[in-house]
Amino acid sequence: MGKVKLDFLYNYQLKLRLFFIIFFLVALDQISKFLIINNLETNQSENIFNLLSFTFVKNYGVAFSFLNNESFNMSGWIALLVFLICIILFLYIFTSIFKEKFSVVEYFAFSLMLAGGLGNFIDRVIYGFVIDFIDISFNPYIFNLADSYVTIGILIYIIKSLFFNKENESHKIS
Repeated sequence: MGKVKLDFLYNYQLKLRLFFIIFFLVALDQISKFLIINNLETNQSENIFNLLSFTFVKNYGVAFSFLNNESFNMSGWIALLVFLICIILFLYIFTSIFKEKFSVVEYFAFSLMLAGGLGNFIDRVIYGFVIDFIDISFNPYIFNLADSYVTIGILIYIIKSLFFNKENESHKIS
């Protein structure tokens, strides 16, 4: 009985930490976008150093400014889709509180994906587009921190699933 209580307390504390990580990442994303939208004009670029510029782009498309075309504005549908994905991911994580299901790494990956989805969803609700600004010279796409969170979260989850899934079955956390 004592072990169950300690496991639940540990799991609750872990999920609380992940909630704060999500909150921090969304706040960092929104602050960075606030600074960009208030300091750069649309399509204005500010060189940070050799390989990195900040270029303010209004993204009406999807991640990394893909399908970004103002004449084909899918912003409302994309916002709805992102919102639904975030709700499903949140419910999936929340309902797993009482189930032995995910490792710490998987929870962290889901938290990154959720933070990224929420960051871009907030943009679509407030502005009708997503604020993209990270412009790396060797990459043709302009993106933002939220896009990075989603990409990193997906990569972590895929790598964990493909290469480490069977080894650490005893380290799963509910």
